[in-house]
Amino acid sequence: LGPRMAANDDSEPQQQPAMPTVPNMPPIRMPTKPILPWHFPEGFDNFSSPQAGTMNPMENCVFKGILSFTLGGAMGGVFGAVFGSHNNDYMMHPRWEYMNTRQQMWLSWRQMRNQGRSMAYNFGMVGLVYSGVECIVEKERASQDLYNPLIAGCASGAILGASGGPWAAATGCGGFAGFSVLIDWYMYH
Repeated sequence: LGPRMAANDDSEPQQQPAMPTVPNMPPIRMPTKPILPWHFPEGFDNFSSPQAGTMNPMENCVFKGILSFTLGGAMGGVFGAVFGSHNNDYMMHPRWEYMNTRQQMWLSWRQMRNQGRSMAYNFGMVGLVYSGVECIVEKERASQDLYNPLIAGCASGAILGASGGPWAAATGCGGFAGFSVLIDWYMYH
């Protein structure tokens, strides 16, 4: 009762606090499309702008190479596990006929795991080398055309085939370059 009675008391009117005056400002306009870190204004310079830390990660050759290694490794691991499960080399084990089911399953699992690891590493290295070389070539040439996959494919094939000698490096260069150009041509035309 006390506070209500005080509110209804007509003895003294209470003063409302004065509203602060707001300067005349233009209305806030919301963007029509989302502004993401890789949508930069026109004339954006990555090195002198305060927004340099918000660069598109796919423009970074190291990030692109690590991503390609990871995704290629995952794809290679899946392929290796599938193809390793269809490989019958474990049946050539001298004691295969005398093993129980659990031992046979363990031996086939080891074969599948080893095949998956091997293919994961190989696919990852191919992805790392190719995407790294292509990114560097694209940045150095400052253009995006069919010569980039040609140069990157030749360099990647030569690097990956170098351990097999000069003939393997030359064959890897030609095969990888031709395949890269064919895939890029198909994807962009």
